[in-house]
Formats: sequence, structure tokens, C-alpha cells
Amino acid sequence: MKFERSEENVGNRVFKGALFLAGARFVLRLFSMVNLVVLGRLLAPADYGVASLAIVVIGFVQVLSDMRVNSALIALRDIDKHHIDTGFTMNFLRGLLIAAVLFVFAGPIANYMNEPKLGDVLRVICVVLIFDGARNPAFMMYQRNIDFSKEFNRRVASTVLGSLAAIVVAILTESYWAIVAGTIAGRFTEMALSYWRIPYQPRVSFREWRTFLGFGGWLTMSGIISYFTQIAPQFLIGKYLGAAQLGYFTIGRDVSQVATRELATPISQAITPGLSAIAHNNKRLRGAYRKAQSVILGIALPIGVGTALMANEMIAILVGTKWLPSAEVVIVLAPTLAFTMITSATDGLAMAKQATRAMFNRAVFVAVIAMPVYGLAIWKGDFITVIYALVFRLLLQTAVNMYFAKTLIGDSFFSPFTASWRSLLAAAAMAGAVLAVAAPFAPGDAEYVVLLEMMPRVILGAAVYVLAHFVLWRLAGRPDGFETKMLEVSGIALGKLRRFRRTAN
Repeated sequence: MKFERSEENVGNRVFKGALFLAGARFVLRLFSMVNLVVLGRLLAPADYGVASLAIVVIGFVQVLSDMRVNSALIALRDIDKHHIDTGFTMNFLRGLLIAAVLFVFAGPIANYMNEPKLGDVLRVICVVLIFDGARNPAFMMYQRNIDFSKEFNRRVASTVLGSLAAIVVAILTESYWAIVAGTIAGRFTEMALSYWRIPYQPRVSFREWRTFLGFGGWLTMSGIISYFTQIAPQFLIGKYLGAAQLGYFTIGRDVSQVATRELATPISQAITPGLSAIAHNNKRLRGAYRKAQSVILGIALPIGVGTALMANEMIAILVGTKWLPSAEVVIVLAPTLAFTMITSATDGLAMAKQATRAMFNRAVFVAVIAMPVYGLAIWKGDFITVIYALVFRLLLQTAVNMYFAKTLIGDSFFSPFTASWRSLLAAAAMAGAVLAVAAPFAPGDAEYVVLLEMMPRVILGAAVYVLAHFVLWRLAGRPDGFETKMLEVSGIALGKLRRFRRTAN
């Protein structure tokens, strides 16, 4: 297995890797939407709330104990088989330990959260912690070398099997156990496929434990603080406003994250090993970071804004009108999450520079400001106020990330805006055009009627965004950025289509 990293043709390999991940995300979103459509009609909001609480607890204990082994395997300049073996041993022992602790304390956690059903769910779902710890770290060598083809296969398979398991159990039980079954099936598949056709099988070893602890210590503490800051709204809504309100929030958040999680995130993930490969060349690193940010925002922003503009319609089509309170979340959260993509590659930049202590300081700063705001929001006792508190935290995080990037690469604080201003103006033009022809939403209409009424506005918005973007690009003198990358992609796609037609004829 190849442990060394190549610096050749990094840009194209990052882009190819992003395409693989985006393809995997597309399949994931397709099956997630099927899940959403089926489970949203079979389960009650309280069921979503119970499952969401369990997943939050699982995620938190993972972050609490995460030694960032996988991050180290990507970011460290030189590694060998001893790093793989040590990483496997540390991850597996960690998984066993935290699964056992969670199983023992499931009852007290459920009592604290005022949700009796949560205890049994935690005792079952904690098995995913063992599956995650048993994954083969050698799989990360493909990502280290910006090869995401195997990651594509693994994600597609785990998503398909997880979705099928959730749907079958939902039909049989019509309860939160459907989400639990889907989560377990998906995570087991990810673990199993990390060993399939991988030329290196890890062994038990502690030889490089100091290396991992030295790299991951600050990252672990940063991850704990950041994760708790991120899940605080879910925790507070679930504890003080009830499982049903948490269910509405969860559905609204999932719909809002289409732009960020399913399209822009694959690009960000592919960028991290690419930036690590050129971290020693600051000029090259700065240019790559700027271009990456402009591409990510150019993709995410129109989808986030469009999702907010048609929030009621999307909720009605996907999960039914009983979930319409979730539209309040989508209207506020979708464009905010899309805008935060303007600094989405900052963590990858920090990892490339191995600025782990600075990441910890950043997490503390954001938490110290955001947590009191969350507390004031829940004290008011209003669901939407907590959402606005979340928006405040997201915007604060974006501003802090801009300053963080400036200190890492010596760039201007406003460089993300100078690289992406055309996307911001084009999204504003798109919003104006869609609002000008907005049709009133009728909750009693059938889903297909709502879809047919929505499609002309979707087409109009997309056309205005593309047209405005390229007009602004030409007026700006055709600078290298989002538009040039999209033209390059279009050229490659058209070339492949022509070759396919010639082959077919």
C-alpha cells in the first residue's frame, strides 16, 4: 500500500476526488430523501425527536473521546505501517470503552433528558461505536493521496443498505426503531467495506501512540467544545421544549443542509488532503484556498437561497403538511448555512498547517460567546428564538474563520468576499426574480400539484443565477474562479459526450 503522498497535479486530483464524493453524496441524498418521504409519513414528530437525541448523544461521546487518528493520517507529512497499526489499536479500544460506558449510563442519561424511551435506544445504538472503532485505518491512505473512488463505493453501499433497513423497520413498527436500524446497518456496512480489497490489514500496536496524542490532543479538545456548541440547540430544544419540537427542528435542519452537506461538503473534504500536500508552499496554498472557497460558495449559495424561498413547498412534498412548522427553520437556516460555506475550507487549511492549538483557541472563543446566547434564547422559551441564536453562532463562526484564515496564510480578511462577490450578487438577483413571481402556497394541494407549481420558479431562479453570474464575470474581466472551473467541467462533460456518441455510432 502507498503511504507517501504525491504533490503532482494536485488541483485536478482534488477536483476528481470532489466529483466522486459529490456522486456519493447525490446517492446518499437520493436515498435520504426516500427515507424522509417514507419515514416522515410513518413516524410522529416525537419519534424523530427520540432518535435525534440518541444520535446526538452518540456523536457527543465520539467527539469527547476522539483522538483524531484519521485526521493525523491525512495531515502528517510522513507515515508508515506502524502508524496504521497504532491508529487501529487506539480507535478499536476507544470504541469498546465508550460503547460500554454509554450502555451503563443509558438510564441516567434518559432520566436527565426527561425522555424514558431514550434509555433502550442508547443501549442498542451504542453498538455503532464498536463498528466505527473497528474500521481499517489503511482505508485513509486513499484519501491521503486524494483518491476517493473507494470512498464513493463505500458510502453508496452503506447508504443504500441503511436506507432499506430503516424503511423496512418503519413499515413493520412505525416507530423510532426504524431510524436506529438504519443507523446500525449503515455503520456496519462502512466498517465491513473498509477491509474489502484493501491490501493492508492492521495489527495491534502502540508504537506511534505519542505521535497521535501529540497531534490530536488540541484537536480533541477543540472537537469537544465545537461539537457541544453545535448540538446545544438540539439538546436545549429536546430537554426544555419537548421531543416533538426537536422533531420539527431536525426535519427543518435536514432540509436546510441540502446545499452544505450534500454538495459543498464533498468539495471541502477533497480539499483537505490537497491543501496538506502543498502546505509548505504558502503562495500556492493561498491561491488554492481562494479558488476553493469561490467554487464551494458558488455551488452552495443558490441552492440554500432557493431552498429558503420554497420552504413550504419542499416540506409539503418531502414529508407532508404535518411537518409545516419545520418550514420556519428552513427559511432562516438554509441561506445562513449556505453563506457559511464562504469559509468552509478553513479547517482543511488549519490541518494542512497543523495549527491545532489555534483551532482550540478558536473553538473556545466561539463557545464563550455563543453559549450564553443559546441560554437566553431557551430562557425566553420560544422555538424560533433558538433558531435565531443558532444563526448568530453560524455567522460568528464565519467571521472568526475569516480572521483565522488571514492569520494562517497572511491573506486579507475580506479575501473570501473579493473572490466570491459575483456569487453573492447573482444569488440576490435570483431571489428577486423568484419572489417577483411567487405563487401562494396552498397546504391542501396534492404533492404533485405543489411540485408542478414550484418547477417554473426553480427553472427561473437557476436561469437568472447562471446568467447573472456570467454577466458579472465578463464585466469583471473574466478572472480565474468559480466560472472558469464550471466552464472547464462543462467542456470535459461535452467532450466525453461527443466521444460516447462517436463510439455508439
